[in-house]
Amino acid sequence: MTDDSRSDEADGDTGLFAATSGTLTEVRYDPTSDQELAAVIVQAIADQTGTEAGTYRESPLHDYIDVGAIETLLFGTQPGQSTGPATQTITFQYQNFLVTVRADGVIQLSNTDSNRSGRY
Repeated sequence: MTDDSRSDEADGDTGLFAATSGTLTEVRYDPTSDQELAAVIVQAIADQTGTEAGTYRESPLHDYIDVGAIETLLFGTQPGQSTGPATQTITFQYQNFLVTVRADGVIQLSNTDSNRSGRY
């Protein structure tokens, strides 16, 4: 697994996956809640595409990214423990979306080149 994370304070470097069409939606994840980060991400994608979250069972998120590592890197190992400023982010591609998870709990979905025309 490579670290494609980037900071909002970067010097204009857009990273490996550049979101060319902007953010489609934002949702908030609360690491102190009982809801899992993977479930929040998958539900946001399902809402954006108008499908059921169960649709993604054949290509589960954990086959693409280590969600536990994201939680540890951004939110720490203890409830309420942050590992850094809210500007820390991890961005990865899943189901033709760029998923950006920020240390403040905001999850952003953006277009990739392959879904810019509206195809999911």
